[in-house]
Amino acid sequence: MNKGIFTEREKAAEAAYFRQEDAKLTEKLRQRASLDEIAVALGEKLQIDNPELLQRIKDLGVTVETAPALFAAPLVQVAWAEGSVTSEEHAAVLRLAQERGIEDGSAAFRQLSDWLRERPSDQMFDTAAEVLKYGFSVLPAEEKAERIAAIVDACNEVAQASGGGLLSLLGLGTSVSSEESSILDSIARTLRRRA
Repeated sequence: MNKGIFTEREKAAEAAYFRQEDAKLTEKLRQRASLDEIAVALGEKLQIDNPELLQRIKDLGVTVETAPALFAAPLVQVAWAEGSVTSEEHAAVLRLAQERGIEDGSAAFRQLSDWLRERPSDQMFDTAAEVLKYGFSVLPAEEKAERIAAIVDACNEVAQASGGGLLSLLGLGTSVSSEESSILDSIARTLRRRA
């Protein structure tokens, strides 16, 4: 009988701890904390809840200092949609990253710059999307939808950054290529999909 009491206490303590980690991450997301702070809170939660995902992040070479770059990885993915990154797309990604709190000269900023020079693996993009989904999973549905919409809007801004050629200038087409549109749709679907 005593053994059952201890097991119940352990389970209750564990559940309370998970709720506390969720609350920390939720608070960081809600207060629009810096991406550095959000990355630390998410890392703590991953260490407990999903060590396999945390290990995949580490295996990709992402560190605590570069982790905020994962939040801007979908922007990089859109920039590479057509096989190369234009100077306009490059500038748009870095500007949007700075607007989201990734400081010029920081390790995360340098990581983004590296990713814009040399295309990261699909595994990195997939892992980044999973990290975003995991982080947003602690939010209420409406707030989660707002965060996803903000990412998709930023991705769309990157897609439109390099113009769209003659058809776009004449108002006969969109400045988003079919490759970019496909990546945008994929990012939106992935982020909205239930974990």
